[in-house]
Amino acid sequence: MTTKEEIRQSINSRLTTSATTIEGGLTQDIIGSVSYELANIIDTKIDVILDNAFVLTADAEHLKIKGEELGLYKKEATAALVIAKITNASKSAKFQEGFMAQTSDGIVFKSIEEKIADDTGFLEVKMECLTKGIIGNIKQNTLTEFSMEYEGFLEAEITNENEGYDGFEEETTEEFRERILTYLRDDAANSNIADYSQWAKEVNGVKNVVVQDATEAGAGNVNVYISAVSNLEVSEELIQNVKSKIQSEQIINANLNVLPLEYFEINISADIKLKENYEKATVLDEFKQLVENYLSNQQSFVSYLYISNLFFEVEGIDDVSNYLLNSSTASIEIDRFQVPVAGELTLNVIE
Repeated sequence: MTTKEEIRQSINSRLTTSATTIEGGLTQDIIGSVSYELANIIDTKIDVILDNAFVLTADAEHLKIKGEELGLYKKEATAALVIAKITNASKSAKFQEGFMAQTSDGIVFKSIEEKIADDTGFLEVKMECLTKGIIGNIKQNTLTEFSMEYEGFLEAEITNENEGYDGFEEETTEEFRERILTYLRDDAANSNIADYSQWAKEVNGVKNVVVQDATEAGAGNVNVYISAVSNLEVSEELIQNVKSKIQSEQIINANLNVLPLEYFEINISADIKLKENYEKATVLDEFKQLVENYLSNQQSFVSYLYISNLFFEVEGIDDVSNYLLNSSTASIEIDRFQVPVAGELTLNVIE
């Protein structure tokens, strides 16, 4: 029996005045319409309400509400930074906050500090991307144009000898969901290890966290080791952001050290036979993505056999031989202060 019929029968059973129960009559038309609408509410709205009441099934909007109930907030995108080097400026020319420069494809940065050129017309200045996210993690020597003419810099040249850094995307709904679930599972409270890990992960750009309490770090000390999203280099700014966040939250006055985890490269080489109409570049890209996805979830062990199976998840690979993992045919143990990352992936095509 459908929900609509159950409601119709329930309403009919409660009628206190005599009325025809013949379908098609006025009373039954009204009862049928009401039953339909109530059934629709029950069959759809209640399920949605129930789903949104739980972290595991809540949609993006209601997940934010669930997180806020616990004091957890979705991490917003951050703007990348870059160190710009300027030469040939006028002596003692002032590069003010808000001065802008850009790449040839229009990625604009503005100065977030004021600097003065030395006697040779040289200065270094920290600049921030106007667009948040990874777009600001520009390559070396690509910040080459001033956005407008600035007094004292008409003959100057600008560049960036190092890449842009610390541009991170907004946390995805699923990443936020996992962070909330981790918080609930770990029962973080009273400045314990789980708390320090949670606080560090609330800073956008932080991926892996390992915490040493006083039993390992020494009396009165807490060491927090971090890695960055997308396995980027852990910048001094990211370290300071994590330190500031933890110090604003911790109850005890522990001596806090925030340090980078070590990236441990996993190199893979193999001879492969391709299926017909497949190219090496396409196969290599797909294999690399599978390896990176696997390594992102590994903390202490990289399996030789598991990676061997990944070859056959690539549609264009027909056969594999001479497969080596870091020049060996054995699995690799990973230290707790290391993060495995994809290194050189060398696939040699054979006939």
